[in-house]
Amino acid sequence: MTLNALSVLKVMRVLYVEDDAATREELAMMIEPWVGELGVAINGQAGLTLYASERHDIVVTDIQMPVMNGLAMCTEIRHLNAQQPVVLLSAYNDVEYLFRAIELNINQYITKPVNVMHLLERLADIALNLIALREQSRHRLLLEQYRLLADESAIVTTLDPQGRITYVNDRLTQLTGHDRQELIGKEMALLSSLDEPATRMAAIWQTAQAGEKWAGIVKTRTREGNLLVVERSLVPILDESGRVMEVFSLDVDITELYSSNEVLMEALGQSEHSLQEQRDYLTAYKRALETGTSICIADGQGKILSANRQFADLLGYRVRDMSGLKLCSVIPQYDSKYWEAAEREVESPDSKILSVFHKNGKELYFNITFVPLLMRVGHPESVILVCQDITESLELTRELMDTQRDLLSLVGGVVENRSLETGMHVKRVGEISRLLAMQCGLGSAHADMIRIAAPLHDIGKVGIPDEILHKPGKLDDAEFEVMKKHAFMGYQILRKINRPLVHMAALIAHEHHERYDGAGYPRGLKGGEISIEGRIVAIVDVLDALGHVRSYKEAWDEDTILAYLQKHRGHRFDPMLVDLVLAHWDDIMSIRGRYQDNPSTNLRTMK
Repeated sequence: MTLNALSVLKVMRVLYVEDDAATREELAMMIEPWVGELGVAINGQAGLTLYASERHDIVVTDIQMPVMNGLAMCTEIRHLNAQQPVVLLSAYNDVEYLFRAIELNINQYITKPVNVMHLLERLADIALNLIALREQSRHRLLLEQYRLLADESAIVTTLDPQGRITYVNDRLTQLTGHDRQELIGKEMALLSSLDEPATRMAAIWQTAQAGEKWAGIVKTRTREGNLLVVERSLVPILDESGRVMEVFSLDVDITELYSSNEVLMEALGQSEHSLQEQRDYLTAYKRALETGTSICIADGQGKILSANRQFADLLGYRVRDMSGLKLCSVIPQYDSKYWEAAEREVESPDSKILSVFHKNGKELYFNITFVPLLMRVGHPESVILVCQDITESLELTRELMDTQRDLLSLVGGVVENRSLETGMHVKRVGEISRLLAMQCGLGSAHADMIRIAAPLHDIGKVGIPDEILHKPGKLDDAEFEVMKKHAFMGYQILRKINRPLVHMAALIAHEHHERYDGAGYPRGLKGGEISIEGRIVAIVDVLDALGHVRSYKEAWDEDTILAYLQKHRGHRFDPMLVDLVLAHWDDIMSIRGRYQDNPSTNLRTMK
């Protein structure tokens, strides 16, 4: 089992119960670095007490113990949690114990002396199963919540391929006044408004019958003939052959908003209306827009004129307490430039991710769109802040990125030790790669990802035999063919983790020996077929390796390296990147100066 496979244990809380002090201390010391949290108990009674208070994910226990043996403890634990995973450790191969373990539905039984790697593999298998079960349970819960949410807030209908209704939810019957049974089997046209042209409705349905999604606004009617305007999404459900099995219709009632908009447009189109009357209509329209959206309105001095309940609730205020507050008291980054944009009548609303502070001081993150309310040309009345709370998703993204950085750093250390290259080499490769990425115009976030991922370019060397990896002197043809496999091996190791940073590291490991002219390996990619990340690390890895001692070569001086890069411009290396290296050579040398090898590992430095 690989190092990555065992990393799943980092989220597991494990309880280890053993009465023998020496065995307990030794095995606990070897297990603890691999798991998220390790609880240790000296007998079954102590283990049961600890489990009752902390409910561990996995229990590992000896059988023969004083006070309460392992099987008795497991019996009591199963009363608390019938599905609790347990691993039994025993120095005895006793049929009675095995039968009792089977009765308790314990299928993990390991005899002493314990092979630690075998135990960790068992724990990892259990952990993977636990995570899968929890994810399955979470998905079931989410689906149920989504169903309840849809039933409460949206109109749900399903139709057969001929357009006949096969299901309606309670929300539809409430809004239309139709009984469910009188709708089942009828065509959707029964609910269409007389204002909707039959040709339009036929065209919409033909789109769905063709297996394509459709979304738009449709006028329907209640049983009494009243107008009901909905925002409709039609989603065809296809079988394996691509044929439409049924069509799922999701409608959102926007009748009030539609009506407010119609009244507003009519009113503003009549020149005899006064400015005050137009403002009255605008206020009504604002009210309609506020439904379901977090909105705050501010004037040119940054003073809050009004806020809806959703916005106030997110920040812990009452709606009436927000009026008159300075916007910068809750959004410190707010400044006059947003108002100036409104004055200039920018073509599209400005959107920013800004820190917003709750009344209790907690920092939140909102995606805020600033929309000017223009009453006269070039003169905004106020600015609407349409807000979306992205705190949870942003924090989750940061946590995932931190986790990926930690993982890559850990694996990078393994690669350094395995290949006998210095840690300074991979640091230099990362830093110089970031420099070139910035000069390519990739942006700081992208460049930082390359800096973190680049040091894993040679991770595949963990699969190369020592006699080849550490051979002094040049490899023969057969040995070189084996060495070339490390690019694909590195890709295979990293590609299984579906995370952005690790995905980039896998790409770099796979492509850092491809050549711009197509003569590289493992796939013979050419020019733009090679990712920009792979092209960057390819040139950086070579220029740094050339300037340092290796088991097969001495260090080269600067002039020789520069001549080599120019010679291979457009052949081995991307010509654009060669030009950037030459243009920023002093910056590269500065990085090399900051990350120098220990003299014991590099016998001759560059001139």
